[in-house]
Amino acid sequence: MRADYSIKSDPRLNEQDRLDNHWTENWNKIDNQRSSQWRIKLRPEYKIVRKYAPQPGAGVRVLDGGCGLGEWCILLKDLGYEPYGLDLSTPTVQALREEFPDMYFVREDIRKTSFEDNFFDLYISWGTFEHFENGLQDCFKEAHRVLKPNGTLIISVPFYNSRLKTLDAENVISDNEPSQAEKEFYQWRLERGELRDEFEVNGFSTQHIEPIYTREGLNRHMHHKYGVPYGRLSRLTALALSPLASPEKHAHMLIGVATKR
Repeated sequence: MRADYSIKSDPRLNEQDRLDNHWTENWNKIDNQRSSQWRIKLRPEYKIVRKYAPQPGAGVRVLDGGCGLGEWCILLKDLGYEPYGLDLSTPTVQALREEFPDMYFVREDIRKTSFEDNFFDLYISWGTFEHFENGLQDCFKEAHRVLKPNGTLIISVPFYNSRLKTLDAENVISDNEPSQAEKEFYQWRLERGELRDEFEVNGFSTQHIEPIYTREGLNRHMHHKYGVPYGRLSRLTALALSPLASPEKHAHMLIGVATKR
């Protein structure tokens, strides 16, 4: 695994409050505008969920760990599931409860939730398990506890791809890299085998792992290597190049599917 770092925030904050502030700021930056449902259906996560999730029906419970603005919970409800959303951002959860009083949203830490054992049929989480410095194990253990036997876990995590491995081997430091004094832990990046190992050692049987978001990885590559500013031009260029690019080299994320043993 490879650790990514960000600029240090208020050192007086504990990890949970720091993450609360981080995600609250992120949602504020996009003016709390959630993606439309048709956009979600274009994402690779949707394709995987539709392929591996249990059939929807009354009482088929799904937990979205790190639900953000609730986009997936809204979609899952429309598909016929019984969704539950969990997030660390206090104002985000409060706003969701006000906007959707008939749905279930909680402000909790995914490493220790209030849900009963064997409660969910499906657990999804996009880019959340990796944000704890002591590793992903606590997230996996809690997911295992709240899922029913043979329940399905589908998560995405940052990919430690071959491009990043080459940069690390060459000891290339980005101009944007904070100094040691400015650093604080942000996230872990995983290789395919490492994600599989995390599933297996925490009581899951791996069903599928693949790299996703090659276009986003190309966008970042052009920015960091060639100084191309993020914007419309870089997005269009990455879109044009992505069919020719290797996901193993450029994909930004991994998505994995496993079932509870």
